[in-house]
Amino acid sequence: MQVQKCRFFVLLLPVLYLLYGVSLALQFGNNADLINTIANSCLLFIATIILTKMAKLKNWLDFIWFCVFILYIFILLHLVAYISIGDFVNSTYTGNFHIQKEMINLIPFTTIENTITQTLPTMPTIIQIIGNVLLLSPLSFFLLYFKITKSGWKALLVVFLTSCGIELLQFVQTTMITGFESMSLPPDRSTDVDDIILNTLSGLIGVLLAYSIPQVRKRINKRR
Repeated sequence: MQVQKCRFFVLLLPVLYLLYGVSLALQFGNNADLINTIANSCLLFIATIILTKMAKLKNWLDFIWFCVFILYIFILLHLVAYISIGDFVNSTYTGNFHIQKEMINLIPFTTIENTITQTLPTMPTIIQIIGNVLLLSPLSFFLLYFKITKSGWKALLVVFLTSCGIELLQFVQTTMITGFESMSLPPDRSTDVDDIILNTLSGLIGVLLAYSIPQVRKRINKRR
């Protein structure tokens, strides 16, 4: 019971993230980074509150693993869903919005097939596919471990919706930058249905891993 109450100390993590980001932005005098830090810190704080309220912790070891889970959420945001509001604010608006069709793939397995059939697959594409297969495994695993979702199917559904949300966000970002001067996104930031397929497979790996560990499976199946 004491651990359940103290789990809210994990809310200090997004606060520390905010303070660190703000200090760096002020040190280098970068207004865009300052706005980005505040915006993403708010998202992380909201996500942390929701997960903390729903998580079931039994002991202090669970608390440590929960901190690891929250740090994973932070890393996930930076890798695939970082919102660069400050860059838009500091850029010149042109209004010439258009969809970058070359950065969109809606045909399933096209990207996967192209990568596999390459004579000499490049290391970045291989890393990208492997990364997508592993990206959301910790999410589904910890959702089950902390009983945030009550079944593997629900955990897999959350992973699927999360992946769809990531691709939708990337589509919005790649479209929005066309209306501003000198705006660019990190390389390989595109909207690809294959990413959703691979991310969902990643979620399935996390679910299977959770149920393959006897202690975790017992924890999941226990009603209280």
